[in-house]
Amino acid sequence: MISKKAIEQIYKQYNKLPESPDCLDIILLFEGADPSHGIEIDGNDIIINSVEPWSPFNKIPLDRVYGIIDFEETVGIVLHSSIIFLSKRSNEVNVHLKQLEPTFMDRVKSMFDFEA
Repeated sequence: MISKKAIEQIYKQYNKLPESPDCLDIILLFEGADPSHGIEIDGNDIIINSVEPWSPFNKIPLDRVYGIIDFEETVGIVLHSSIIFLSKRSNEVNVHLKQLEPTFMDRVKSMFDFEA
């Protein structure tokens, strides 16, 4: 299990897209993640066949991937607001969704939102 603090650090470290998808460690998806994930590269997309086809995490444009990271038990695909964790031992997939901070206007609005 990856700690909340480690996940926050990942988002800070991978806060910009690489210069090119060629800079990503794509080979890690094939060598690190369990083969049952059925990872494919189709043109400019990563397809994760262990994720349901209707899921937004089934087909990911390479030019939207911020990084690919090796962990002890998983391989992580870092996106702007989420991290997809692919198990190294099974076809298990976990997704972390980044909780977005409220904007200044959201905070101001919430100060005046109250129920009568």
